[in-house]
Amino acid sequence: MPTTPIIRLLVFALVFTLFIMPHAWGEQDCYHEKDVFLHKCALSIKRGLAYLPPNPICCRVVRKIDMTCVCRVIQPPEEENIDVRHAYFVSQDCGKPVPAGNKCGSWTIPGAEVPPPHHP
Repeated sequence: MPTTPIIRLLVFALVFTLFIMPHAWGEQDCYHEKDVFLHKCALSIKRGLAYLPPNPICCRVVRKIDMTCVCRVIQPPEEENIDVRHAYFVSQDCGKPVPAGNKCGSWTIPGAEVPPPHHP
């Protein structure tokens, strides 16, 4: 039958497409949001520095993005420069806290709300 090669080609194309997809089915794509967050909130989330409350531009970004997703997609190599607890504190200070039990990078947000560090 002449349709068999066409069906095989379509199946091959489907399988190929599934393998080259940049993210898994069902995973929300918020990598661009993460990049914007990392850029606009850099001073507040820098590893090795004392926590600095977020500026208004940072909070404007946080209120527009899905912080739960952004926290979830922070990768271990990024944590060398980012303090994920500070990222969580930023989400709190901007009025959009990531819910307890979710991951922020490699850190699992505890059940009780974590108070941000004191700042002068």
